[in-house]
Amino acid sequence: MQQSTDASAVHLVNDDLLFMRWVYDLPTWLFGLLTVGIFVVLALIGLRLTHNRLSHSSMATLIDNGTVGWFFSGVSLLYGLLLGLLTVATWTSFTQASSLASQEASIIAVLYRDLSGYPQPERQALQGDIKQYTTFIIEKAWPAQKKGYIYETDLLTHFQAKLLPFEPRTNAQQTLHGETIATFNRLVETRRLRIESVKGSVPSVLWSVVLLGAIATIVFSYLFVVGSYRLHAILTGILAGMVGLLVFLIAALDHPYWGEVSVSTDAYQLVLDRVINNKLDLRPVE
Repeated sequence: MQQSTDASAVHLVNDDLLFMRWVYDLPTWLFGLLTVGIFVVLALIGLRLTHNRLSHSSMATLIDNGTVGWFFSGVSLLYGLLLGLLTVATWTSFTQASSLASQEASIIAVLYRDLSGYPQPERQALQGDIKQYTTFIIEKAWPAQKKGYIYETDLLTHFQAKLLPFEPRTNAQQTLHGETIATFNRLVETRRLRIESVKGSVPSVLWSVVLLGAIATIVFSYLFVVGSYRLHAILTGILAGMVGLLVFLIAALDHPYWGEVSVSTDAYQLVLDRVINNKLDLRPVE
């Protein structure tokens, strides 16, 4: 999917699990409750179908809960390690995405202040482009990211076309111009890294392993011989609830720019309010 508006374009994020993006539109509490509820309900349905058959069959006399428990401990340990590693990986990805946003906002602030040293009319034109770009991130790029889209723009290309032809008249302006170009290059690089992080997520093959591991772990709990179905259901429900809770945590952190649990535009808004919109009387370098 691609469309053009003004000098911008919207591209759908290429994600194997994009069809599940609708869950990120839900409130976080509802997303978590839905995930845990699905695991618990399915686990209890499976237990209901197997408990009576197993308890009243000849296999019940052959099953040793101690042996089953030993195997169950091994399976749950391996699965717990997998979930733990994935949680750490997704949290690391989330913090990196947040750091990239903060870095980009900081670079915008530095670039805007550097441009204060340029003579008129170049200063007004260049600072106007930076303000427009910052507003674009807050009002267009971020809402698009939350919906699974990447909002491209050539505002920085227009800015570059105005910046590079500038000819410094003094040594001070030449030094400032070199620093400004270097800062602009860092902005372009950081922006590209942020866009790439929007596309990043846990691969579908890993999600398949997570779900198959959840099924194996929960099904293993059916093999215990427990006289009371209610007790067995409580134990299985708690296990399924914990698995669902960890899966929800991984899913919520999987896409740092989607849903309520996502990187905010606070850093950009702070730069726009306190740096760009702050009326500073800065004199250009002579």
